[in-house]
Amino acid sequence: MEEEEKTETQEEQPKTEEASVEEAPAEEAPAEGEDSDEELEKDERLPFPNARVVALLKEELDPEKMIRSRVKLELNEFLGKMVKQVARELNKSPYTMVEAGDLHRAIKKYEQLEEVHKQKERILTYLEKIKQDCNVLMADVERSFDVS
Repeated sequence: MEEEEKTETQEEQPKTEEASVEEAPAEEAPAEGEDSDEELEKDERLPFPNARVVALLKEELDPEKMIRSRVKLELNEFLGKMVKQVARELNKSPYTMVEAGDLHRAIKKYEQLEEVHKQKERILTYLEKIKQDCNVLMADVERSFDVS
């Protein structure tokens, strides 16, 4: 009986191999924009569904922009790191239940980045004006106290 099973499985194997050879196309390099096997494996380890991340990205990009797969993967990994940082900040809460207030405190610094950048630009503009005023005052002092 075991011999019959071996014979049947041996007969089935070539058929399966033939079918898989016929179905499997010749391996080609992935076309631009397509994912390679390595990228698909990496895609399985990503923190978020890549399709959703790409969809959100495309919502803000011009329609003619194309996104390389490396950018998609690295953005997904970056977002995963951000979630981990926020989670570490949430973990600093002394309470066992994480509340919305804790979340708002944890993400506050990320939401204020644009405002901080605007303040930086405003301060730099102000300092540039002070610098110009100092140069004018230095020229006035040089001219006023020129003894020669």
